[in-house]
Amino acid sequence: MTCGAPGHDTNGRYLCIRHGGVPSAEFVAALVGEGEGAARWPDRLPDGMEWPDPAGETAARVPEQSRTEPADPLALAEMSEDDDEVIEDRAPVGLRAFTWLFLTVTAVHIVLLVVDVLVLRREDAVLRDYAAAEHTLQSPASQAVFALVNRVGSAVSMALWVTLLMFAVWFGVVGRVADRLGRDRRTVLRHWTYLGWRLALIPLVVYLFADAARDEPRPAERLAFVEEALAVNHTAIMFVSLRIVMLAMLAGFVVVVWRRLNPPARDDDLPF
Repeated sequence: MTCGAPGHDTNGRYLCIRHGGVPSAEFVAALVGEGEGAARWPDRLPDGMEWPDPAGETAARVPEQSRTEPADPLALAEMSEDDDEVIEDRAPVGLRAFTWLFLTVTAVHIVLLVVDVLVLRREDAVLRDYAAAEHTLQSPASQAVFALVNRVGSAVSMALWVTLLMFAVWFGVVGRVADRLGRDRRTVLRHWTYLGWRLALIPLVVYLFADAARDEPRPAERLAFVEEALAVNHTAIMFVSLRIVMLAMLAGFVVVVWRRLNPPARDDDLPF
């Protein structure tokens, strides 16, 4: 009998496994009950027909059919495209490179601040020597220290503005990437290190503006001048130390945000 599909002959012995076991029209008519015998003995088939043998030739043919079945190239190509499709769930390479650059600039900024503390302490020593002996202020070594303090201070000021500008760009890009990945940017960008950095930024900005606007005449008396210069240096050292702590918190915030943007299983892709 046939399964009802043209060209698929089952040699009259079993149903067609390939097409879901659909019998032929004649076989269905015989099962429905053509004649009194079929209605009386529903488990019997008409003469010349047999039930399919699941353990016989049909079962033996199933692997053979699966082996000889030709593959559809179009279907295989579509399956390959579906398998290769990867859902983007991590930050792009461009943001990874910019994060590397920002952390590098932050590290350089911290190094400059440490150097600034050291040269300010060296200037303190020069000022104390000047309080003890007036002629020491005009020595080449003392003038070299003052020149070094000015150069390091200029480098630190430039590093401050570069760091703030890069952080503003990085912060905005991270927010857009978080939105594109389907994550809440406020949750991604919320951390106590960022809050602490913002709070510490307020007194630092006030100090920088006050220091830039200070235009007081230098005391003529030597000891008064030394005392005032030492007070200014000590205040500067305190705020430079604060900036080091702030940059450390900022770097920690960048690390936390990057980990939030990348799945935990991909920690080996972290850029630091």
